Amino acid sequence: MIKAIIFDIDGVLLNSFEANLKFFQDLMIKTGYRPPTREEFPAIFHLNMADAIKALTKSTSEEDIKKIWEIGRSREIKYDIELLTTPKGADKVIKRLSKNYLLGIVTSRIKESVYESPQLAKFEKYFRVTVSYQDTTNHKPHPEPLFLAAQKLEVKPEECIYVGDVENDIKAAHAAGMKIIVYSKNQFNQADACTSSFVKLPELISSLI
Repeated sequence: MIKAIIFDIDGVLLNSFEANLKFFQDLMIKTGYRPPTREEFPAIFHLNMADAIKALTKSTSEEDIKKIWEIGRSREIKYDIELLTTPKGADKVIKRLSKNYLLGIVTSRIKESVYESPQLAKFEKYFRVTVSYQDTTNHKPHPEPLFLAAQKLEVKPEECIYVGDVENDIKAAHAAGMKIIVYSKNQFNQADACTSSFVKLPELISSLI
């Protein structure tokens, strides 16, 4: 029996490609590195900030990476929340699902950035649990963040469905023993279901129960 639905943020609850691209371009320029191009950024988009900094700087110095990470975390570099949007129909879907399931978030975002945008803050009341980057030692595709969310929701992992958008989300869900719905224009055969329409999520969730 499915009792909880857990969501990723970037690429799922928020269309954040443009905001993230600008942020990392500005962060790299600020710290003296070459900014990523629009063509290069898709490979980095779903990394947590620390891993994205490692990939962009190619630095092996943990101290340097931590310094740059702190510049990003403290928002010394502005994150342009005006560039963020939510999927069409997200408000109705989240409200509807909250009536029948416990809702949670598992994201690679830093804790400070989870609800910094008004676009996502309006949904905060529906989510019982939020697991962000600083909450775990290991990060997706490791299942630890999903295990922690299930624990906080007081449900078993197999009673959860994770909604993500990339292969790492599938790997994390499978490792945790959760079902996975991929919200993406791309198809993933390893997922339990895929859709490019956010409003179809309740229907897909019902089909997996």
